[in-house]
Amino acid sequence: MKVLIVEDTKTITNLIQVYLMGWGLEFFEASNGVQGLARAREVKPDLIISDVQMPEMDGFALCAAVRADPILFSTPFVMLTSLKDDASRQRGRLVGASAFLNKPVAVDDLREKVRSILKLPASKY
Repeated sequence: MKVLIVEDTKTITNLIQVYLMGWGLEFFEASNGVQGLARAREVKPDLIISDVQMPEMDGFALCAAVRADPILFSTPFVMLTSLKDDASRQRGRLVGASAFLNKPVAVDDLREKVRSILKLPASKY
């Protein structure tokens, strides 16, 4: 299964990959929403994990663009955010986010959310 990580901080991208090792997932990366949308159209991922606050196109705009794309519209979309306010979560729901995780992301929360969305077997960690 293919997972696209759209995140402008390389350290966080690497952490997410380490957290999700063990299921044999194939990872693709983009450092902002514009690149993320192009990459999503190219690789047609099974899941997109995206930061909210990024340059050029934020996670909200990226999620809305994915939902508007006839090929990508049903791709599960997990938003990672340091924004803790309800308005941000509401905005994410309005653009079609499948789930929200707060940053710094807890490894167990991320694994459980991805496992559930992709219907993966229980982790062997």
